[in-house]
Amino acid sequence: MAKVAQAASSGRPRIDYFYDAQIGNFHYGEGHPMRPHRVRMTHQLIVNYGLYKHVNVFRPKLATRADMTAFHSDDYIRFLQEVAQDNIQESIAHLERFNLGADCPVFDGLYEYCQTYTGGSISGAARINQGCADIVLNWSGGLHHAKKGEASGFCYVNDIVLAILELLKVHPRVLYVDIDIHHGDGVEEAFYLTNRVMTLSFHQAGGNFFPGTGHVNDLVCDVIEPYSRMLT
Repeated sequence: MAKVAQAASSGRPRIDYFYDAQIGNFHYGEGHPMRPHRVRMTHQLIVNYGLYKHVNVFRPKLATRADMTAFHSDDYIRFLQEVAQDNIQESIAHLERFNLGADCPVFDGLYEYCQTYTGGSISGAARINQGCADIVLNWSGGLHHAKKGEASGFCYVNDIVLAILELLKVHPRVLYVDIDIHHGDGVEEAFYLTNRVMTLSFHQAGGNFFPGTGHVNDLVCDVIEPYSRMLT
């Protein structure tokens, strides 16, 4: 707390950094391009360069089922909680329904993984709401493709949507800027019809590039003011 007060009095931004050492233990499977171990490697760089001395480091509280169903459907989150390697053959129909497969596989600790990265984003948004931080870092988060009732593009729970919902408890409007190479379709879809969230996505588009949405000339909606912008 002394560090927070000191940063506030010096006029420097107060930066919170959320990290759980367990995040690097989760594994999507052999050959999968999504590797949570990279988050651990990033943390090691932060420690070895001494950058941790300039931030307030927190271990995130695991997101609860109630936290996640603030956006996601209850049956989808229940499935993520119950599915496992040893019962996957009994869940074939549900795997297809919820879009789990090669891109979004079932792996050991899947639900805990979702709880971990989502908890960091929600906790960070709460810290901003409380006036305790100006900037929050959660390298494990940012899974922007997940939809209300299905996984997509390596993403299971949309921690960004849940963090924005947390921010909206205090702030009248939120600007979401997405600089990933892929279109932030899950976040855009979640706030498609509200004027309280504007999504601005910088990404590659065209051809068969995933997810195949977010073209610069897209008409967001012809009956309401568009609150999404795409730059490709």
